[in-house]
Amino acid sequence: MGVIEAIPKRIGPYKITAEIARGGMGAVVKAERDDGVFQQQVAIKLIRGDLASDRAKARFAEERRILARLRHPGIVRILDGGDADGRPWLAMDYVDGLPITEALCKAGVDRTARLDAFEAVCEAVAFAHRSLVIHADIKPSNVLMSADGAVHLLDFGIARLISVIDTDETGDPYPLTKGYAAPERAVGVAPTITSDVFSLGVLLLGMLGCKVPGEDGDFIPGTRLPVGQLDGDLGAIAARTLAEKPEDRYPDVAALLSDIRRMRAFVPLAARHDAGWRYVVGRFIQRHRKGLTLTGLAALALVAATAISTVQYVRAERARAEADARFVEVRHLAKFMLTELSDDLSDAPGTVVARARLAEVSGQYLERLGSVRDAPADLRLDTAQGYRRLASLQGLSGTSNLGHPDQAAKSLDQAEALLAVLAREQPGNPEVLEELGWVTAGRWAMAADNGKSRQLNNRAAGYFRQALAIDPARQSALIGFLVTEKSRAYDMIWSENRPAAAVPVLFSALSRLRAVRFERVNRRDARLLEVNLLGRLGDAIYYAGDKPGSLVPYREAEAIIRAELAKGTSLVWTDKFGEAKFNISGTLGDINGQNEAALREAREGIVALQRVLAFGPDANIEKRLLILYGQEANVLSDMGRMAEAVAASNASIALRRERLARVPHDPQRNRDLAVALPNHAEVLARAGSHRAACNAAQEAVRQWTAIRAAGNLGARDAAKDVPEAAKVATRLCG
Repeated sequence: MGVIEAIPKRIGPYKITAEIARGGMGAVVKAERDDGVFQQQVAIKLIRGDLASDRAKARFAEERRILARLRHPGIVRILDGGDADGRPWLAMDYVDGLPITEALCKAGVDRTARLDAFEAVCEAVAFAHRSLVIHADIKPSNVLMSADGAVHLLDFGIARLISVIDTDETGDPYPLTKGYAAPERAVGVAPTITSDVFSLGVLLLGMLGCKVPGEDGDFIPGTRLPVGQLDGDLGAIAARTLAEKPEDRYPDVAALLSDIRRMRAFVPLAARHDAGWRYVVGRFIQRHRKGLTLTGLAALALVAATAISTVQYVRAERARAEADARFVEVRHLAKFMLTELSDDLSDAPGTVVARARLAEVSGQYLERLGSVRDAPADLRLDTAQGYRRLASLQGLSGTSNLGHPDQAAKSLDQAEALLAVLAREQPGNPEVLEELGWVTAGRWAMAADNGKSRQLNNRAAGYFRQALAIDPARQSALIGFLVTEKSRAYDMIWSENRPAAAVPVLFSALSRLRAVRFERVNRRDARLLEVNLLGRLGDAIYYAGDKPGSLVPYREAEAIIRAELAKGTSLVWTDKFGEAKFNISGTLGDINGQNEAALREAREGIVALQRVLAFGPDANIEKRLLILYGQEANVLSDMGRMAEAVAASNASIALRRERLARVPHDPQRNRDLAVALPNHAEVLARAGSHRAACNAAQEAVRQWTAIRAAGNLGARDAAKDVPEAAKVATRLCG
């Protein structure tokens, strides 16, 4: 079926009142809600049911919930959605307007008004990009202008939703409008931020009444900007926006918008950084044309008579412009790429491509900023913070990351080098001390369970203490210090085999955390720390011998996590949910053989983790999942369901091997495999696969030997896991 042949009279709580359009993907209809609760006109996009499998529909529903969180005056909201007789549908605000190019032409407005409208479009697109939603089909028919001059972006993210369905069935993942789509899209490259930038460039041409590029034509070299359409600053902006290669375009919409505003303020453009001194002087004259008019020819004569001073001034003006541009870059980098966008990425499933791109571009920005000579202290601190956040994105354990710890270590090196100099220059700066604490805490997260990890944690705690001594109200430093208390307890439990000693440390940290009313900016971190402290408290109580007692903090953590997940999909809280389910399942399995309950807990966690991994890989979620696979296998084995147990254990080991193959020298991934192999061997032996069981047990011994030789063996592993692996190997291979 090529199109939807019959449109129903009702969809959910909406009565269909008119058909707006239909095509190969489905139809768009006008409808009104008449369920007696709300009265509201909407537009409904109805997708062909034959394109969607059950799996694709589930992913479509999850994407719909993500997109429904977009709230911006320039973006048409997704209000509702569901499934109508097997056909996914979305309800959106109904906008009474015209395509923006048609509306501007009809209104006959000047260039100033057209640029105002373009800025409004860019602001909406930039907002959505910060929310990790790429449009992928920006064109006049998807940007409406209402009678009051407001712009409304339609189908924002619908391309992303359609891709969930198309990729699953047809292999044709994204809509592509010729002329407006970036060149790389024509050869199958998935849409990105820079492809949206290209489409905005084409839209700008249309909004200015210029010729829109076709497949063929006379273009400015390296671009899709038709020759003779625009010149000057506007031409430079259009040329960079319409560059053939993505890397030659503006890196994001915020940078494009910045140059538009610089042009309108007669400030030198980033797109014309290589222009000569005449250009810089010209921008200065236009900025100050009123004052120059008052001074008249006398000022011009003075400039002509002092040519050397003029050249020096021009150089100073250019240096100021370049410095301004660099400061804009670093502020944009620190505030957007490695704060707002990084935080959004860390909490949104299926963002591995965006995260990889963010890491790549962020690294490039930081290299440029790090090369600025005689940079002021605040710029160097921003750059150091950028490197530390980049490390978290690249591969710090315990955070949503790309799984590249080697890259993360290099970024921490860069941050620490900058901070060491700042600490010598400003020994009493609490911001520098706190940042040193976070960098050192990051090194602790990457260290093996050995004496080095304790030294790192003690050093990090010292930095946070110093920052708090100078500024006791610094809540972020308090959170940092309590993180080191959690880490100290972790080392007591796992590295030192002293779980009972960790209990009072964790109780004290929880009490101190809960005594503070945190500001909004710190609340999420404080809430996450509370859950982590409860999890470690449960571990300490469990390994100290009170297994039933450990369920109290484990369940308390789970309750907090469920409350957070009720607010919407979250990668961070789903990861914590998986951890809580492992803790509870493992404990229940050890208490009077409550295997059915333990299996339910483990599988609930597995389903939640698999759901977010369906959107794309994530190193931290993968680790949580492999642990739960192992727990599921152990419970099934205890229940005598050996075929299922072997399948679950195989899945756990396979994922551990795959992760280790990606980063072979990572001590944590080596340990992940070593610690699981003896249990895997036991499961295989119970299932009657004795040769495979012996092989797995012997591999465990070899793994632990290699870990010891590399100096990465923790005290608890040396006391418990290594001897246990040897016993299993002796018993199964003897």
